[in-house]
Amino acid sequence: MTLAGPTTESATSDEALADDARRGARNAFVVLVARYRDRIYRLAFRMSRNASDAEEIAQDTFLHAHRAIGSFHGESRFGTWLYRIAVNEALMRQRSARRRPLESIDVLMPRFADVGATGGDQAESADELVDAKRVIRRVREALDELDADHRAALVLRDLEELSAEDAADILGISAEALRQRAHRARMKMRVMLADILADRA
Repeated sequence: MTLAGPTTESATSDEALADDARRGARNAFVVLVARYRDRIYRLAFRMSRNASDAEEIAQDTFLHAHRAIGSFHGESRFGTWLYRIAVNEALMRQRSARRRPLESIDVLMPRFADVGATGGDQAESADELVDAKRVIRRVREALDELDADHRAALVLRDLEELSAEDAADILGISAEALRQRAHRARMKMRVMLADILADRA
């Protein structure tokens, strides 16, 4: 995945729009919000694991970005700058209070040695349905055990599918440190899900 904006010659780049917004063009920032709204919400949901919190994080992200647009001078891509704000907003919330359980783990299930796979579109029996619910509960518990920094690395690298360089830039760490955090997060998840992995071996 890339954080770059439109690449066609006729499209105005994110950076050009940000520059216009910095100079006071309100519509330029509106266009940027439209371009990034869905991506920022998705990131916020994956970080917070709660739809209501994700909405608030996304709103706070764009509010913060609007207020701070004067400090954006193109040293990094606009998308990277905006993602950094969103991640910081989510991390502040995670560190201030423990979040509520996840309602839907969407793409997380197949990430860890296919621990969530049921082998079909629907459970074929009551036993399989019970087992699927047990797996979901265990994955939720494992996710809640990850600290904010490791979860951020996991979300950006594995779920948002950013390059190590982009994810590292967002978190303000080196690419190697980012790779190490993401790797440790995967290992922690596998350890915490060892019982389920053993059952499915």
